[in-house]
Amino acid sequence: MSSLALTDGFLCLVSLWLASRAQAPVALRLASALFATAAVLGVLRFSGVYPLPTWHQFASMLGAMAAFPLLAVALVWPDALVTRSTRFAWIFMCVMAVLGVLIVGAGQKRVVADGLAVLSVIAIVVTLARAGLWRGALAGALMLAGLVLFAAKVAVPGVLVPGDLLHIGMALGLLGLGTLPRWPEHSGVSTYDHGVPAA
Repeated sequence: MSSLALTDGFLCLVSLWLASRAQAPVALRLASALFATAAVLGVLRFSGVYPLPTWHQFASMLGAMAAFPLLAVALVWPDALVTRSTRFAWIFMCVMAVLGVLIVGAGQKRVVADGLAVLSVIAIVVTLARAGLWRGALAGALMLAGLVLFAAKVAVPGVLVPGDLLHIGMALGLLGLGTLPRWPEHSGVSTYDHGVPAA
Protein backbone atom coordinates (compact mmCIF):
# COMPACT_ATOMS: atom_id res chain seq x y z
CA MET A 1 0.00 0.00 0.00
CA SER A 2 1.21 3.50 -0.82
CA SER A 3 2.60 5.57 2.05
CA LEU A 4 0.24 8.34 0.93
CA ALA A 5 -2.75 6.13 1.74
CA LEU A 6 -1.40 5.50 5.26
CA THR A 7 -0.61 9.13 6.06
CA ASP A 8 -3.92 10.28 4.56
CA GLY A 9 -5.60 7.70 6.80
CA PHE A 10 -3.86 9.23 9.83
CA LEU A 11 -5.01 12.69 8.77
CA CYS A 12 -8.55 11.39 8.23
CA LEU A 13 -8.77 9.91 11.75
CA VAL A 14 -7.50 13.09 13.40
CA SER A 15 -9.82 15.28 11.30
CA LEU A 16 -12.86 13.14 12.09
CA TRP A 17 -12.02 13.25 15.78
CA LEU A 18 -11.79 17.05 15.76
CA ALA A 19 -14.94 17.40 13.65
CA SER A 20 -16.84 15.29 16.19
CA ARG A 21 -15.99 17.49 19.17
CA ALA A 22 -19.32 19.10 20.02
CA GLN A 23 -17.71 21.79 22.21
CA ALA A 24 -15.38 23.02 19.47
CA PRO A 25 -16.33 26.11 17.43
CA VAL A 26 -18.53 25.38 14.41
CA ALA A 27 -16.00 26.79 11.95
CA LEU A 28 -13.26 24.55 13.32
CA ARG A 29 -15.49 21.47 13.11
CA LEU A 30 -16.54 22.28 9.54
CA ALA A 31 -12.93 22.85 8.50
CA SER A 32 -11.99 19.51 10.03
CA ALA A 33 -14.84 17.81 8.16
CA LEU A 34 -13.51 19.22 4.88
CA PHE A 35 -10.02 17.96 5.68
CA ALA A 36 -11.48 14.55 6.54
CA THR A 37 -13.37 14.41 3.23
CA ALA A 38 -10.21 15.12 1.26
CA ALA A 39 -8.31 12.56 3.33
CA VAL A 40 -10.92 9.82 2.79
CA LEU A 41 -10.77 10.41 -0.95
CA GLY A 42 -6.99 10.34 -0.70
CA VAL A 43 -7.04 6.96 1.03
CA LEU A 44 -9.35 5.57 -1.65
CA ARG A 45 -7.17 7.04 -4.40
CA PHE A 46 -3.71 6.08 -3.16
CA SER A 47 -4.71 2.65 -1.90
CA GLY A 48 -6.16 1.82 -5.31
CA VAL A 49 -9.43 0.67 -3.71
CA TYR A 50 -11.56 3.22 -5.56
CA PRO A 51 -9.40 5.91 -7.15
CA LEU A 52 -11.18 9.18 -7.79
CA PRO A 53 -8.33 11.60 -8.57
CA THR A 54 -10.59 14.41 -9.81
CA TRP A 55 -12.75 14.32 -6.68
CA HIS A 56 -9.66 14.16 -4.46
CA GLN A 57 -8.15 17.16 -6.21
CA PHE A 58 -11.42 19.07 -5.82
CA ALA A 59 -11.65 18.24 -2.11
CA SER A 60 -8.01 19.27 -1.65
CA MET A 61 -8.79 22.57 -3.36
CA LEU A 62 -11.69 23.08 -0.90
CA GLY A 63 -9.27 22.40 1.91
CA ALA A 64 -6.93 25.14 0.73
CA MET A 65 -9.62 27.67 -0.24
CA ALA A 66 -12.19 27.05 2.52
CA ALA A 67 -10.98 24.78 5.32
CA PHE A 68 -7.75 26.61 6.15
CA PRO A 69 -9.48 30.04 6.15
CA LEU A 70 -12.30 28.61 8.34
CA LEU A 71 -9.70 27.29 10.75
CA ALA A 72 -8.02 30.69 10.84
CA VAL A 73 -11.29 32.53 11.44
CA ALA A 74 -12.13 30.17 14.32
CA LEU A 75 -8.86 30.96 16.10
CA VAL A 76 -8.20 34.56 15.07
CA TRP A 77 -11.80 35.79 15.53
CA PRO A 78 -13.39 33.39 18.06
CA ASP A 79 -16.46 35.61 18.52
CA ALA A 80 -17.22 36.03 14.80
CA LEU A 81 -20.53 34.75 13.43
CA VAL A 82 -18.63 32.53 11.01
CA THR A 83 -16.91 30.90 13.98
CA ARG A 84 -19.99 30.18 16.08
CA SER A 85 -22.96 30.08 13.69
CA THR A 86 -23.54 26.98 11.59
CA ARG A 87 -25.40 29.03 8.98
CA PHE A 88 -22.67 31.64 8.56
CA ALA A 89 -19.92 29.02 8.60
CA TRP A 90 -21.62 27.21 5.72
CA ILE A 91 -22.16 30.46 3.82
CA PHE A 92 -18.48 31.31 4.22
CA MET A 93 -17.48 27.83 3.07
CA CYS A 94 -19.75 27.99 0.00
CA VAL A 95 -18.47 31.44 -1.00
CA MET A 96 -14.87 30.30 -0.69
CA ALA A 97 -15.69 27.11 -2.62
CA VAL A 98 -17.16 29.14 -5.49
CA LEU A 99 -14.09 31.38 -5.51
CA GLY A 100 -11.94 28.26 -5.57
CA VAL A 101 -13.78 26.88 -8.59
CA LEU A 102 -13.40 30.20 -10.41
CA ILE A 103 -9.79 30.89 -9.45
CA VAL A 104 -8.28 27.41 -9.29
CA GLY A 105 -10.62 25.43 -11.53
CA ALA A 106 -11.36 27.90 -14.32
CA GLY A 107 -8.42 30.25 -13.86
CA GLN A 108 -5.83 27.53 -13.16
CA LYS A 109 -4.33 29.68 -10.41
CA ARG A 110 -3.41 26.98 -7.89
CA VAL A 111 -0.83 29.30 -6.35
CA VAL A 112 -3.71 31.43 -4.98
CA ALA A 113 -5.14 28.50 -3.04
CA ASP A 114 -1.71 27.48 -1.76
CA GLY A 115 -0.94 31.05 -0.72
CA LEU A 116 -4.27 31.38 1.09
CA ALA A 117 -3.58 28.17 3.02
CA VAL A 118 -0.12 29.39 4.07
CA LEU A 119 -1.40 32.84 5.10
CA SER A 120 -4.20 31.24 7.12
CA VAL A 121 -1.77 29.06 9.05
CA ILE A 122 0.61 31.97 9.64
CA ALA A 123 -2.33 33.94 11.11
CA ILE A 124 -3.08 30.98 13.40
CA VAL A 125 0.52 30.72 14.61
CA VAL A 126 0.80 34.46 15.29
CA THR A 127 -2.56 34.65 17.08
CA LEU A 128 -1.88 31.68 19.35
CA ALA A 129 1.65 32.88 20.12
CA ARG A 130 0.37 36.33 21.06
CA ALA A 131 -2.25 34.71 23.31
CA GLY A 132 0.49 32.75 25.05
CA LEU A 133 -0.84 29.43 23.76
CA TRP A 134 2.58 28.14 22.74
CA ARG A 135 1.48 24.54 22.31
CA GLY A 136 -1.14 25.72 19.83
CA ALA A 137 1.42 27.91 18.07
CA LEU A 138 3.68 24.87 17.77
CA ALA A 139 0.77 22.89 16.32
CA GLY A 140 0.23 25.62 13.75
CA ALA A 141 3.95 25.64 12.99
CA LEU A 142 3.80 21.90 12.24
CA MET A 143 0.99 22.54 9.76
CA LEU A 144 2.99 25.34 8.19
CA ALA A 145 6.05 23.11 7.95
CA GLY A 146 3.96 20.46 6.17
CA LEU A 147 2.71 23.00 3.64
CA VAL A 148 6.17 24.42 2.99
CA LEU A 149 7.85 21.02 2.68
CA PHE A 150 5.15 19.88 0.27
CA ALA A 151 5.53 23.02 -1.84
CA ALA A 152 9.31 22.54 -1.87
CA LYS A 153 8.82 18.88 -2.85
CA VAL A 154 10.97 17.68 0.05
CA ALA A 155 10.94 13.91 0.57
CA VAL A 156 12.56 11.24 2.71
CA PRO A 157 14.01 8.94 0.02
CA GLY A 158 12.55 5.49 0.11
CA VAL A 159 10.24 6.32 3.02
CA LEU A 160 8.08 9.42 2.59
CA VAL A 161 7.09 11.52 -0.42
CA PRO A 162 6.21 15.25 -0.17
CA GLY A 163 2.50 14.50 0.20
CA ASP A 164 3.25 12.36 3.24
CA LEU A 165 4.98 15.24 4.97
CA LEU A 166 1.97 17.44 4.25
CA HIS A 167 -0.44 14.86 5.69
CA ILE A 168 1.67 14.27 8.80
CA GLY A 169 2.19 17.98 9.45
CA MET A 170 -1.52 18.69 9.11
CA ALA A 171 -2.53 15.72 11.27
CA LEU A 172 -0.12 16.62 14.07
CA GLY A 173 -1.17 20.26 13.83
CA LEU A 174 -4.88 19.48 14.06
CA LEU A 175 -4.21 17.08 16.92
CA GLY A 176 -2.35 19.81 18.76
CA LEU A 177 -5.12 22.34 18.19
CA GLY A 178 -7.74 19.86 19.29
CA THR A 179 -6.00 19.21 22.59
CA LEU A 180 -5.47 22.85 23.56
CA PRO A 181 -6.38 23.42 27.24
CA ARG A 182 -8.36 26.49 26.15
CA TRP A 183 -9.40 28.36 23.02
CA PRO A 184 -8.26 31.96 22.50
CA GLU A 185 -10.80 34.72 23.02
CA HIS A 186 -10.55 38.41 22.17
CA SER A 187 -10.52 39.33 25.85
CA GLY A 188 -7.83 36.79 26.65
CA VAL A 189 -10.26 34.86 28.86
CA SER A 190 -10.75 31.20 28.02
CA THR A 191 -14.05 30.04 26.60
CA TYR A 192 -13.25 26.36 26.79
CA ASP A 193 -11.24 24.37 29.26
CA HIS A 194 -10.44 20.82 28.13
CA GLY A 195 -13.59 20.83 26.00
CA VAL A 196 -15.89 21.96 28.84
CA PRO A 197 -17.48 25.45 28.74
CA ALA A 198 -15.81 27.65 31.31
CA ALA A 199 -17.93 28.96 34.15
